[in-house]
Amino acid sequence: MNNFNRGKLFFIKFLQILLSILFFLALVFIIKWRIDSLYLNSISSRKVRISIIDEFTNTANEIFIATGLKDEKSVKPIVALDESKEKEKKESDNTTTKITVPEGTNVDELGEILMSKGLIKDLNAYKTLVDDMQIGNKIVPGTYDLNKGLKVREVLAKISNTNLKTYNINIDTGATPADVAKTLMENGVIVSQQAFVDSCNNLGVTAFAPGTHEILMPSKVANIIKSLTKN
Repeated sequence: MNNFNRGKLFFIKFLQILLSILFFLALVFIIKWRIDSLYLNSISSRKVRISIIDEFTNTANEIFIATGLKDEKSVKPIVALDESKEKEKKESDNTTTKITVPEGTNVDELGEILMSKGLIKDLNAYKTLVDDMQIGNKIVPGTYDLNKGLKVREVLAKISNTNLKTYNINIDTGATPADVAKTLMENGVIVSQQAFVDSCNNLGVTAFAPGTHEILMPSKVANIIKSLTKN
C-alpha cells in the first residue's frame, strides 16, 4: 500500500511538473506568435496575419534547423493575408467620390476639398506636387467623379485637364548637360535645350547617372535634372 501511495504521489507530482512545462511552452509560443505577427505587419504595406498552424509550422522548422535536422534553405515563411482587409481595401479603392470645384478655386482651397474627400492625406505633399506639375493656375472648375484608388498626381491631372506621360530616357556614361538636353529634346520631354543647360548650370550639375531613367511629365526642369542624377 505504501508503494502504491508513493507511486501515486510521484505520478501526481510528475503531472504537475509536466502541465507547468506545457503551460510555459504554450505561453512562450503565444508570445512568439504575437511578436512575429507584429513584425510582419511592420514591414508589410498590407495587412497580414499568421494563423496558429502557420506559426507552429514555422516554429517546428526553426527547431529542426537549430538541431541540424533540416537544411535552412528548405524552410519558407508561411504568411496568410488577411483576405477580409484586402477585400475591403480593394473595394475602397474601386469606389468613387464626387467633388465640386467652384469657379475661382485656388490651390489651398482645392487641397481642402481633396482632403475632406479622402483623396489626399498630406497638404504639404499635395502643394509640392502641384508646384512640380506647374498646374497652380490650371484648375478647371466643375464636378468630378473620382476613383479613390487614383494617385494624387492622377487626381490633379484630371482636375487641371493635364495629360500625364511617362518617358524612358537612356543616359550614356559621361553625358554632358548639352548631351542630355539633346536627348530630352528629341524625345519631346523638354521644349528648350538651352533652358535645360542653364538650369543644370544654376544647380551646379555637370554629371548624370548612366542608365535608363523614367520621367513622368509634366514636371519642373529642376526636378527632372535631380531625377537624372540618381541611380
